[in-house]
Amino acid sequence: MEKELKGIRYQSRMHARVQTVMHMVNEATLMFQYESEAQEVLEQLKERLAKFGLEVAEDKTRILPIGRYKGTDDSFDFLGFNFYNTKSLSGKYRLGVRTSEKKLKAKRQTVKAWLREQLTKPVSETMKAINTALQGHFNYYGVNGNSNKLKNFWLYVKDMCYRMLNRRDQKGKLKIERYWRIWDYYVKPPRLTTDIWNMKPKLA
Repeated sequence: MEKELKGIRYQSRMHARVQTVMHMVNEATLMFQYESEAQEVLEQLKERLAKFGLEVAEDKTRILPIGRYKGTDDSFDFLGFNFYNTKSLSGKYRLGVRTSEKKLKAKRQTVKAWLREQLTKPVSETMKAINTALQGHFNYYGVNGNSNKLKNFWLYVKDMCYRMLNRRDQKGKLKIERYWRIWDYYVKPPRLTTDIWNMKPKLA
C-alpha cells in the first residue's frame, strides 16, 4: 500500500490509520497503531530525506509508546502542549492535554521581563494589557483537562503584578485587599475556550 506525507512517499503493507499533525514544515507528530509501523516509516523517512541532503534531528525525534494499552507514564510536547496518558472522571482512557512545562517556563520569564517595563506606566494601562494577554493565553490553551495549568499561570501573573506595583508605590506597601479589587476589576478569571472532547454543556 502506497502512502504520501507532504511529498514523502513510502511503501507500507500495514492498513492502520495514520494521523498527521503538521506545524509549518519542520515539525510533525505521526501516530500509528503498531510500533513496527512507526519504525518502518522512520527508517524510510530518513532514507528519503538523505536523498535531498537532509536528515532527521535525532535529539528531537523519538518513538513513544502511548495510548490505551500502553499504560506508560511517558508524555510528549507538541505545539506548546504536553500530551499524556490519563483517565476521565468515569475511569475511561483519555489522552490528556495540558500546557507544556517548557512553554510555561518561557512564558513566566516573559511575564517578569514585561512587568519590569511597566513600572512607570499607568496602572489601568498595565492591567488592561495583562487582561488582553491572558485572554489570548486562554484562547489557545483553554482546552478540556487544562484548567489547573490555566489557573496556576493566572495566579502567577497576579502575584508578579502585585510585586511590581509594590515596588512602584511611593506611599508604602500596596494593601493586598486593594490590589485584589483592582485585579478583579480589570482581569477576567481563567476559562476553558475549546471543547476537544465534545462535552456538554458547551464552553463559554
